[in-house]
Amino acid sequence: MADDGKRPMQGMIDAAGEGQLSVSFNSDVRVNAEEFVYIDRDCQAMKDKIRAMQRTAEGVANREAWGLGEDPGSWIRSGKVLVSRFKTKAQGDESGNSVHAILERHYQMVDGIQELHRVIAQRYLDTDSEFASRYNEVMASAPQGLQVPK
Repeated sequence: MADDGKRPMQGMIDAAGEGQLSVSFNSDVRVNAEEFVYIDRDCQAMKDKIRAMQRTAEGVANREAWGLGEDPGSWIRSGKVLVSRFKTKAQGDESGNSVHAILERHYQMVDGIQELHRVIAQRYLDTDSEFASRYNEVMASAPQGLQVPK
């Protein structure tokens, strides 16, 4: 994925904000306020979990003692190499192929999905009083946070 300076889904978010994003529904599909509330909540929970996993990766990268023979004077020559590889894989180098960097790309995608749904929901809130009423009702009573497995 090339880094062009734009966040994922920005074009769709902008189009939705300007009222230019459209979807054709058949009679079996309904726009439902509950789904917008739950998508927002679940995206936030996923973003929180990604940040927690990034903190774990940072902990791996910053760990001082590994007990793998990496200390100076150790006869295990591969210990330093192994620890260095673990640290690089956790936090990264210029390749952008570390756990932390990959998780950041996931975070940005989930953030884009969340923002797109927020913009679309806001347009419905601004134009549909029945949707707005139901959305606010569900928002006030929705359980907080998706339970993402550890």
